[in-house]
Amino acid sequence: MDAADYVNLLRLNEQASRSDPHAYRRRVLRFALLGYLAVFLLALLAVAGLIWLAWRLQQGRPAAWMIWPGLACLGLLWATLQGLRVPMAAPQGERITAADAPELFKALDKIRAKLRGPRLHAVLVNGEFNASIQQQPLMLGLAHRNYLVLGWPMLAALEPRRLYAVIAHEYGHLRGDHGKLSAWIYRTRLAWAQLGRRYREDSSVVSFALSGFVQWYTPRFDALSFALAREDEYEADRASARLFGPELAAQTLQEIAVKAQHLDAEFWPQWWRRARLEPAPLQAEGGPFAEMGLALQLAVPPEGLRDYLMRELKRLADFDDTHPVLKDRLAALRQRAGLKRLSQQSSLELLGEARARVAQHLDEHWWLQNRKEWAQYGERLREQQAQAEAFAARPQLELTADEWVQWSDAIRALLDDDPSPWLERALELAPCHPRALAELARLHLARGDARVGAWLELLYQTHEDQAWLAAQLAQRWIDACQLQERPVAPELRRLWRERRERSELLEHEAWQAFVDSPPWDQGIAAQLDEAELRNLRGVLLREADVRMAWVGEQRLPIRPARRHFSIWLQARCRDEHADELAQRLYERINDSGALPGRCRVLVIGRHVEPARREACTELKLLLQRR
Repeated sequence: MDAADYVNLLRLNEQASRSDPHAYRRRVLRFALLGYLAVFLLALLAVAGLIWLAWRLQQGRPAAWMIWPGLACLGLLWATLQGLRVPMAAPQGERITAADAPELFKALDKIRAKLRGPRLHAVLVNGEFNASIQQQPLMLGLAHRNYLVLGWPMLAALEPRRLYAVIAHEYGHLRGDHGKLSAWIYRTRLAWAQLGRRYREDSSVVSFALSGFVQWYTPRFDALSFALAREDEYEADRASARLFGPELAAQTLQEIAVKAQHLDAEFWPQWWRRARLEPAPLQAEGGPFAEMGLALQLAVPPEGLRDYLMRELKRLADFDDTHPVLKDRLAALRQRAGLKRLSQQSSLELLGEARARVAQHLDEHWWLQNRKEWAQYGERLREQQAQAEAFAARPQLELTADEWVQWSDAIRALLDDDPSPWLERALELAPCHPRALAELARLHLARGDARVGAWLELLYQTHEDQAWLAAQLAQRWIDACQLQERPVAPELRRLWRERRERSELLEHEAWQAFVDSPPWDQGIAAQLDEAELRNLRGVLLREADVRMAWVGEQRLPIRPARRHFSIWLQARCRDEHADELAQRLYERINDSGALPGRCRVLVIGRHVEPARREACTELKLLLQRR
């Protein structure tokens, strides 16, 4: 099924779910059972074949040709049994008990009682900015172990009452018959994805034949059940709102959106900056998780808070994630956008005596994963420091515009200082320098600086390949001016809106042509200088789920003319998190300006076959972790 057919089928199912929800749920249930029924019938066919062969042998009529159908039946039976039982590993994390955290477990019991949720078998803490209740099937799905997984960053970001609202949301996924159906459908989606990967990796003829059915069934089942998964998120939000009130639920959603961006934009870059001076940070002052609690309780600057929230509210719903976007979730709760206040304390105290142990475990695990990259990143920062010192030692009149921009990159990587003076010197030498214009606009748009309009106008007029970026940044600048009560003229707002619509249409067509082209088509070795490679590696190094990464470039006849790059990843995370990882890295690479062109992120095994990566000899290795 191609992408257009998938999206069309998905939209039809969304309409069906709204027009008759009960009939739609019955359709999803029937189609889910159809998949298992097909696998079960194939297993019966294999058993019947083996019984027939055994009967022939019992009748005393053996023949050499019977070996081949016997092997085929055994292979079919084995493959179908794999399909009926797809194991799901228990989630990872540091376990805490009621003896460690009595206040937390008392609150969990109250939430469970009010929502009539299932019993929790374990509570774990991991290093993700997330919270979830995960079910591990037992006895062919007849029983389950329920794990509540709390992310340390979320505990650090939210005060206890807001954390409880998040936990109530997770419990809401499992309450009542609808919750049980949705949870089963969710596990079924994961099972089919794992089964498809297993059949593709198996080189046997039987698995190859069965993979054809899986490839036909899985996208249709995903498209059919997508609306159910998204509606289940709204139902979970309503469950949380019934316990804690819609206003608290809405404020919690907005604070999570703001602090997740703040963590990525401020905390982690500042932490990695230490690699220049601290070869072993855990021995010096402790690890990142030990410090995260205080960092996420510090006030987010007002302009940063507005920019983070505005960016999240402008995010459009897509078909890669079953979670609704923030603005749709607020509308469903009948709450207006606007974060009245941030949490006044963290929820880490709820961990009680386990807090120090969990922090130490997470820090040691982080260091084990990132020790090699920490040394490499520290070396790159020292190189940038040497480069900055070399620039500073030269007469400033000798420096070119590109060198001033490189100096600004070093200042941003090494310090919290504003690199604007260096970028402005670059513009004095080259008034239309695209990177200097774009970076200055990014730095000053949140404050509603009037100069941003002039910089973006020049960028739009002089660089066709930057028109879409200029229009996007202009919209954020106009919104910031409105919040600062310095609104721009209506005709300027209208002009940029028309430019954005026109450039978005052209960019959408270009992007569609880019993603429709295979990532190995017309591939060439990526032509990136050391500064660009250093910036790109810096983005990748801060993502713990990336095991290996490569970059490739394609020479494609697409307008507006830009360069086209593909980042190929070998990921540590499970398939259900691969799309989230790809999207997160795509946004970070674009926000950082690490690549001079269009970029897509592909997870090997999820978006592209492993054999394709091996065949693309022009790919350049960026990162390799043990």
